[in-house]
Amino acid sequence: MAKKDGGSRVPAAVGSIPLVGDLVKSADQQARWMQELVEQNARLIGQFPATMKTFNDALERFNDTVGRLDRAVSQIEAASRQLTGPLEKAVRATTDTQKQVARLQTTIERVIGALGDLPLPGAAVLRRILKDGDGKTGK
Repeated sequence: MAKKDGGSRVPAAVGSIPLVGDLVKSADQQARWMQELVEQNARLIGQFPATMKTFNDALERFNDTVGRLDRAVSQIEAASRQLTGPLEKAVRATTDTQKQVARLQTTIERVIGALGDLPLPGAAVLRRILKDGDGKTGK
């Protein structure tokens, strides 16, 4: 009696016919491969519901995170709106003050220029103050 190939479904007698035996062995190998492929696909399809549940849970947590971020951004926007108004007013006030100081400085320089060398009481003290530039009389 002919011995069977280890694990093959092809009888040894058929395997001993060269052309037919090779075709049958090849068909048997392809059938095993196909069976393994079908079994693997069945396992993957069996895991699909659990994978989808995990995905949905992750998506739900992501949506919760987006909701929290949206609320945080809304709070930040509200706080920044409350700060923006007073800051804009302060900036306008600072700009107005700078303009007023510049106008005052120009006016003082024009008055001092007009007084120039006039022999007025205290004019020499004023010239010394301007000459020193630091507001001290030099004493």
